[in-house]
Amino acid sequence: MKWTFDANQYDANKTFELIPVGDHRVRIETVEEQISKNTGYEMFKLTLSASGYGSKLFHYVVFMPDRPEITNQNLGTIFDSFGIQQGNMNIYEWQGKVGAARVKHEQYDGKPQAKIAYFLLRSKQDDLPPWQEKGDKNFTSVREEEEVNVPF
Repeated sequence: MKWTFDANQYDANKTFELIPVGDHRVRIETVEEQISKNTGYEMFKLTLSASGYGSKLFHYVVFMPDRPEITNQNLGTIFDSFGIQQGNMNIYEWQGKVGAARVKHEQYDGKPQAKIAYFLLRSKQDDLPPWQEKGDKNFTSVREEEEVNVPF
């Protein structure tokens, strides 16, 4: 590999912001076809961005031939949340779509890590603010809104 490393583009102090627990607009950045290392089943790996944050979220949809009802429920929720036509398995058309998800925290190596708990149906997304890019000066996090609206 021929590469010229530029130390000016490396920040040893760079950290990734933990996406807070709660409901967030999310955008599908990429979808990859993979094989599950645990089961050997085909699966999709979704890489998602959360509105206003730079960190990524990952979600896996495993295609379980022995439990098609679970796979279809998972796919149906994604189709609904992101406004994708039901049954559209063209993953390249999924990229860039904005939906919403409930984010939870799980411990990984003793540190909290943000994970998708579930995707919100389109009908449950009305109260969420519109998509905001990270660093947008008009972005207000859910926590900031809660602090502003404290009734005392």
